[in-house]
Amino acid sequence: MKLTRVYQLMLASYLGTLLVLLAYTFRSPPQTFDSTAVLYATGTLYWSLRSLPLLLFIPGLLKKSHKAASWLAYVIMLYFVFAITVLFTQGTELWGWLLIAMTLTVFVTTLLFTRWQKAALRLQAEQNS
Repeated sequence: MKLTRVYQLMLASYLGTLLVLLAYTFRSPPQTFDSTAVLYATGTLYWSLRSLPLLLFIPGLLKKSHKAASWLAYVIMLYFVFAITVLFTQGTELWGWLLIAMTLTVFVTTLLFTRWQKAALRLQAEQNS
C-alpha cells in the first residue's frame, strides 16, 4: 500500500517538475523575441533540451524499476542546483521555489520507492524459493 502511494507521488512530482520547467521556460522569455511563433518554437526546443535527461527515465519509471528510480535521484540533484540558480535570479523567485519543492519531492520519493521496491522484490523472491 505504501509502495503504491510513494510510486504515485514520485510520478506526480516527476511530472510536476517537467511542468514547472515548461512554465518557467515560457513565463521568463528573453526580451529579444519579437514574434510569438519564434518564442514558442525556440521555447519548445529549449525546454526539450533542458528536460531530455529527465525524459530518458520515463520507460524505467513506467516499469516500476527501482534502478531507474535510484538513477533519477542522482540526476534530479542537477535540477535542484539549477533551481537554486533560478531562485537567485531577479524576477524568477517563484519558479525557483516551485522547482526546489518539486525536485526535493522527487528526490525523497525516489529514495523511498527504491528502498521499498527492493524490499518487496526480495520478499517475493524468498516466497518463491
